[in-house]
Amino acid sequence: AGIEDSHPEVEAVLRRIDRAWREKQFDGLDQCFAEHAVITGPEHAVYAEGRHACAESYREFARNASVLQYSESGHRLRVFGATAVYTFAWEMEYRREGESKLERGTDQLVLTHSAGAWQVAFRQITFAPAE
Repeated sequence: AGIEDSHPEVEAVLRRIDRAWREKQFDGLDQCFAEHAVITGPEHAVYAEGRHACAESYREFARNASVLQYSESGHRLRVFGATAVYTFAWEMEYRREGESKLERGTDQLVLTHSAGAWQVAFRQITFAPAE
């Protein structure tokens, strides 16, 4: 069974990732991802593969989109030994290439603890159907 409560080391990695795309603070972002990390979307489409590509996906969004409104809910962190699973729902309105979009969905991040550090190994993004 997983332990559901705070885990400061895991939460520090998640905060560093948040600071990257929300505040354009990219220092240490690559180290938040495992060497062979993967980000997938709907239909298991691969959005990014490998540490650098995963980190770059956050940098690219931060540079090219302006977030007008963002909220998260339903946060759950479960730790199973050297594996952690973090899930939450989100809603975002943003502008990109002159176009405004409203999207909502969920994120699931799987982190592993290896060589003394927690890193994201897998992120699955799902989008709610457009209304």
